[in-house]
Amino acid sequence: MTLRCRAWRRLLVRGREDREAGEHALGRALWSPQKSKSGGDIYANMRAVKPGDVVLHLTDNIAFTGISVAAEFANDRFRGIDGTDWQGDCFRITLKEFENLNPPLDRDKLFKTEPYATELKELIDGGAKGLFFNSKLDLNQGAYLTEATPTLVSILNRAYQDAAGKPLPMIGREEISEPEASADAEPYSIEDALKTLFLDKQEIEDILLLWTAKKNIVLQGPPGVGKSFAAEKLAFALMEEAERNRVGFVQFHQSYSYEDFVEGFRPTDKGFELKAGKFVQFCRKAEADPNNRYVFVIDEINRGNLSKILGELMLLIESDKRGPNWAMPVASGNVNFHVPPNVYIMGLMNTADRSLAVVDYALRRRFAFIDLKPKISSAKFAAFLAANGIGIDLSSALIGRVAVLNQEIVRDTLNLGPGFAVGHSFFCGKPLASETDTAWYRRIVKTEIAPLLREYWFDTPQRADEWEERLLEGL
Repeated sequence: MTLRCRAWRRLLVRGREDREAGEHALGRALWSPQKSKSGGDIYANMRAVKPGDVVLHLTDNIAFTGISVAAEFANDRFRGIDGTDWQGDCFRITLKEFENLNPPLDRDKLFKTEPYATELKELIDGGAKGLFFNSKLDLNQGAYLTEATPTLVSILNRAYQDAAGKPLPMIGREEISEPEASADAEPYSIEDALKTLFLDKQEIEDILLLWTAKKNIVLQGPPGVGKSFAAEKLAFALMEEAERNRVGFVQFHQSYSYEDFVEGFRPTDKGFELKAGKFVQFCRKAEADPNNRYVFVIDEINRGNLSKILGELMLLIESDKRGPNWAMPVASGNVNFHVPPNVYIMGLMNTADRSLAVVDYALRRRFAFIDLKPKISSAKFAAFLAANGIGIDLSSALIGRVAVLNQEIVRDTLNLGPGFAVGHSFFCGKPLASETDTAWYRRIVKTEIAPLLREYWFDTPQRADEWEERLLEGL
């Protein structure tokens, strides 16, 4: 189950008669000014509360003492009560079903007790959206409400169960909600992806369907098929928004480690501190925004020591192992971790790199592998060349000659094969302002294609030289 909005309310009750009894008392209503004394919109979350949202009350900055349900949207025509600090234009939300927490949950049980203290820190460090937090725990001012994400709700519930021997009331009432578009993100569809990718509509639909079902895919192909470029566009199509803030990116290499990816000790001005790695931080951020999809891209996924880097994640990334029920401690043992269901992983793999070992079968079972092939002979590529100012004669020569070269590479199954074909993206850059289209083509062949062929046929260099001549013949 995911949560649309659950509010965590910071409230001073002691000494406030309006909050101790009457229609505006704790558990009967929330109310606050519409602006701070300096004019800031620090009470904006009052407008975000919806009927049915659960409100957990942190009172007098000491303990969580009660839980209730919002009965309505915020009334922005409410006038503050005379004789209080809050007079004038205010927000008011009627509450219902108030229930005292017996026993209450002491604040220090959450903020100063492991594993909850570390989990909260990871949540904050991961950039959780909508969550107000200040490390100065005695601070009485700040956001009147903070959105309690599913991760925070899980932390609160486990802390309360640990302290009281029972779960928080009302935790099971949340309902599944539909994804919400980000206010500052542009919609992005398959049709938008088709404008820039040399894939056809059916190919994109198949990739997105497989990705949705499997959660984890690897785009593999020879150099120059546009894997990195396609990764971002496919991520946007999956998310249905061009939102780069929800796309994470790392590149694996031989020195990349578990400490970089999951968690490890990092130097600070006071020594060393245990910190979450990039993927864990990304997952905490995604878990705090469950109504939207997040995509994590791993470039050169087969260059790292995958078993060493992933560790427990080899289990947790499986599509049917997502969610809190599968949470387990990572290496430090301090905090349970799970991969949220709204995180989608994409690996990128160059099939022409001979220096790499065969991908672990355990990883192959957890990822769907998708081949991206050169689109040299596609109508889209020919149209792209024309749009970039490449003449029809050169365009025809380029397409024909590279296609024949690829046929020979594919037939050479003893040394090469389909994973070594020359991709179209070598020719996706425009000629420089000072270049003719022919000079542009010669530059690419001499500086990019010919060196690649010499690497392919390192034991028969004359074969690479012959193909360089054939590619440039008559030009």
